[in-house]
Amino acid sequence: MFKQYRTFYSVLLLLALTTTIVIVMYSYTINISLSTVKQDIQTNNLNRIRFVVNNLDHSVRQLDMLGMALEADKKLGLLPSIDLMDSYDQVKLILDLTDKMNLQSFSEGWNNQIAIYSPVLDQWIGSSPTPLSVPNKADEDKWILDVARETFISYRFHTGYTIQVSFPRDNIRQMLDQAKIEHNDPFFYKADASIIANSDSDPKRIEGIIANLRLVKPEGTAIVKLDGTPYMVNYLLADSLGWYLIDYLPSNEALQPIVRTQNYFYAACIALFLAGVLIAVFLYRKVQVPIVTLLKGVRLLKHGDFSYRIKKVSRNEFDILYENFNDMTAQIEDLIEKVYKEKIASREAMVKQLQAQINPHFLYNCLFFINNMTRLGNDEAVTAMTKNLAEYFRYSTRLDEPITTLEKELGVVRNYLEIQCLRMDRLSYEIDVPEPMLRLRVPKLLLQPLVENSVIHGIENKRSSGWVKVSGKLKNGSYEIRVEDDGKGMSEEEIRHLLGRLQLPPDDSMGRALWNVSQRMGVHFDPPSGMEIEPRPEGGLAVVLHWKASVVKED
Repeated sequence: MFKQYRTFYSVLLLLALTTTIVIVMYSYTINISLSTVKQDIQTNNLNRIRFVVNNLDHSVRQLDMLGMALEADKKLGLLPSIDLMDSYDQVKLILDLTDKMNLQSFSEGWNNQIAIYSPVLDQWIGSSPTPLSVPNKADEDKWILDVARETFISYRFHTGYTIQVSFPRDNIRQMLDQAKIEHNDPFFYKADASIIANSDSDPKRIEGIIANLRLVKPEGTAIVKLDGTPYMVNYLLADSLGWYLIDYLPSNEALQPIVRTQNYFYAACIALFLAGVLIAVFLYRKVQVPIVTLLKGVRLLKHGDFSYRIKKVSRNEFDILYENFNDMTAQIEDLIEKVYKEKIASREAMVKQLQAQINPHFLYNCLFFINNMTRLGNDEAVTAMTKNLAEYFRYSTRLDEPITTLEKELGVVRNYLEIQCLRMDRLSYEIDVPEPMLRLRVPKLLLQPLVENSVIHGIENKRSSGWVKVSGKLKNGSYEIRVEDDGKGMSEEEIRHLLGRLQLPPDDSMGRALWNVSQRMGVHFDPPSGMEIEPRPEGGLAVVLHWKASVVKED
């Protein structure tokens, strides 16, 4: 089965192997590209948020410098002793300090407020709203988020006054809005404070990012999955405020061009594979099936079925092969039929020739015997001779029935032996064949030539008495007929020489009786049928015919 489809399977295997190699190599290239692009995107995003954090740190440091510049003002040094001034000087000092703070506040690009707390007056000087409570020295040099006022505040403590610098949280929100691009969503986060997000942020998604993100380093990148969607997350600590700037971006959005190209390639691979399958099916139907059909025809020819004809129509070059194959088988069948008929005719002619050769010689001897017995007045011998001779010739001259029963064949053998016994009173015979074998069908005149050989070559040359025995039996699923005599016999070497000559075409130097019997056994019976010649231990010769217990062939 595999041999018939070896070429087809090889094409399929080559197609699958080629497609697999291309897909594996391209997949490897795509994975390397994706890894590189992811790295580049994460690096770019990290650089972008670093730029935002640097701007934030710069702006916060500028606000810190406002407080430091105010500390250097000489008029601020008079504030601790303001209670020693008269009312006019107190008002003038407060107005001067207020103008100074407003001027510095306006000089900074960020929206901010500066205020000074005087313990002596127990009041705040400046534009900043009064805080709810007196500042705590533990908050010095830190930026604290006042959640209620949504303001970042920093304090600078001195003897006799405290400077407060603040800016609204909206400054950072505006910065985040500017940093936001198409798909990212930046926000600031601190563990013990609230979240500062851009105006278009997704609070639920931000909470999911924070819940799945571990901030263990000042900066880093991570992949976080939310609802099955992977996000590339970048984070960086802003040293000035102590808050993390976190930015996330859906991986699919970032890698969309490459993923689209990858999908196009896989679609092309599928299309290529389907095209390969269609080609394979086409090759199978148009090439493989016709080849198998031809192989079937050749196999049937090999087994002797010359009547097979291919009736398929392929609509291609195989139709020419089919036509030539059918013509070839028709010619072979016709030639075999002619040869077979010629062979049958030749065999029948040989049988008739054998009969023609045997009958005249035998007839001459019988006529001389009748003539002699008549002159001697032995009417009984003449009657017996004429009766047996008539029955013998009536049987042997009917050529319209080439197949007969073993019983009839033994009858003509008995007629022949009776005739020979009349001619040679020293001859005796015995026929011992089981009753069931008498109904077997055998070729006509199969045994008579063997009996004649035993009489002529075995008994006639013997001066003493002699006998001929014809026996039959069923042995190991085969029938066996033995024709034995106690005549001169043959040596082992002579038997081997005779058997060798029986395999060759007959010539004038060899009698045709044994050769014809051997050939007819091969024609009319299935193998392993045949004829064997054996020497008898007591003297003489035995010719054994054997054939399988099957039906005789009737040509």
